[in-house]
Amino acid sequence: MMADKNNDERLDFEEVLKLLKQLNADMDKKYVHELFDKADTNKGIGERSTLDSEEFVHFYHSVTERIEIEEIFLKYDGGKGYFSADDLQRFMKEQQKENVSEDQAKEYIAAYEPQKNMQLEDQMSLIGFRCFLCSKDQQIFKPAHTRVYQDMNRPVTHYFVNSSHNTYLAEDQLKGPSKVEAYITALSNGCRCVELDCWDGPDDEPVIYHGYTLTSKILFHDVISAIKEYAFQASPYPVILSIENHCSVKQQAVMANKINAIFGDLLYAPEEPPATIPSPSDLMGKIILKGKRLATVGNAVPENEEEHEVSDEDEAAEVQDATTQEKERAPKKKSKLKLSPKFSAAIGMKAVSYKGIEETLATDGMFASIGENKVLKIIDHDPEGLNKLSQKLFVRTYPAGSRTDSSNYNPTPMWNVGCQVVALNFQTGGEPLQLNHGKFMDNGGCGYILKPQFLLSSDKFGIVTEKIKNPKRRKLIVKIISAYQIPKPNNSKKGEIIDPFVKIEIHGVKSDQQSVKTSVKNNNGFKPRWDEVVRFKISVPELALVRLVIYDHDRYLDDFIGYNVVPVLSMQEGYRHIPLFSKNGDKMPQALVFVHIEFEDDL
Repeated sequence: MMADKNNDERLDFEEVLKLLKQLNADMDKKYVHELFDKADTNKGIGERSTLDSEEFVHFYHSVTERIEIEEIFLKYDGGKGYFSADDLQRFMKEQQKENVSEDQAKEYIAAYEPQKNMQLEDQMSLIGFRCFLCSKDQQIFKPAHTRVYQDMNRPVTHYFVNSSHNTYLAEDQLKGPSKVEAYITALSNGCRCVELDCWDGPDDEPVIYHGYTLTSKILFHDVISAIKEYAFQASPYPVILSIENHCSVKQQAVMANKINAIFGDLLYAPEEPPATIPSPSDLMGKIILKGKRLATVGNAVPENEEEHEVSDEDEAAEVQDATTQEKERAPKKKSKLKLSPKFSAAIGMKAVSYKGIEETLATDGMFASIGENKVLKIIDHDPEGLNKLSQKLFVRTYPAGSRTDSSNYNPTPMWNVGCQVVALNFQTGGEPLQLNHGKFMDNGGCGYILKPQFLLSSDKFGIVTEKIKNPKRRKLIVKIISAYQIPKPNNSKKGEIIDPFVKIEIHGVKSDQQSVKTSVKNNNGFKPRWDEVVRFKISVPELALVRLVIYDHDRYLDDFIGYNVVPVLSMQEGYRHIPLFSKNGDKMPQALVFVHIEFEDDL
């Protein structure tokens, strides 16, 4: 026991108090002493009170008892001190809004009741009930949504895609390192669209880095080798490689040779555009290059090179502008680049430059990329037009070139109008990436989320702008009951015991944006209790995300502790535990928020 300072394999009262402080628990000293004395069953007359390991386990169980769960238990146990299968069925129906059979109730008892004699009698004790409520199936996220449940046979452009910007960067956009491991991390976390900025390298070896900056360079060969190995470990659905091509014709041919040699049959590159857009199911296990293509003559690709704009979004030009000292300059034309027929033939999704809604709609492209600042202006002035564009092809958005610190923009406005490929800097934790993480937990975390029907049909888009009343409007009622084992900021073992409060935010269409805070509970990160009810009206639940954050209150600046983001339509009703993640998305062991969720129709 680490708290055992004198290494006698026993803990005295002062050592126990220090341990509780490390666990972020500030409890009444007299009450703790009562529990301590009760647990010390082996004390001899005149001996100093200490707890051995077995006694400490009993003490810890006493300290960690959950009164709020016991109160629920007592409402349904009929005064017996245990749940029968019938009691559990009634609780599940009335509170959890789940109809379970008697056999299912008995299966729950067998799975979560720790006492064998009670298992044999199909009885669940308070401890068993607590274990049951803390189980994964009883957490806030619908178990059915942790698996792929959506129709995956629609055109691939009908789906939101989990997407990364400048995937190779591990830190900032100007001088930080580029790493192959960044691709591995993104793919392992469910990302389905990664970016490759390709430039000429020495010895005819193309490299990937952020052009016109001091970021380090990595080999194109190493990146696509890693992509092949990790592409389908987290999801079987297609991986899109967003290519920003700045290579000479010679090194484009080198890239094409490597692509064909390494990806082989995994590469999706039809000679002719398909008659219909393939679905995610059609493209399972495929790697798709998105980029410029040479124009075809009949059914043939011309043998000679053609000049095209350097890339569909020309991010490198933005960086060049951002890093130059010249403030005034004449407008310059985008640089041109000759395309290799061999490299062009490897492109599976043709990218076109965005030149206004109607002109872009008139192209045969499958991808159009629009920078952050431009897309926000379009959303303000012509959301219907942008949605119309996203019904025909992929609309990819990316952070402004001025975000040299790798900060992120809010992805919600882009999702609201149907932009499918909202690329974020995966190396930078914070609210935007947390929203992305929560959104793409849905549909089994496969990286593809089917867009709601009103984003796929112009005559229903008024639901987003509230020109049409959504028949699925809901009222969300959340009772924040308590939290459990909330760590100090950054998991620090030192410092004061925290003063936690909970903030709940709704992210979605403009009218749904709202947030509420609970009161602050001083000196209690171990088992703070609120019992506070908040209510939200949600006009478009299909696009709404609930973000719950726990902070440590401070006079000057509240400290972030942990969060969770859940799509509204993935939330379970009833008494639910919400696990917490760190700022960077790592699961926080043991930390939970206990809530009661209820939905009502908002007619």
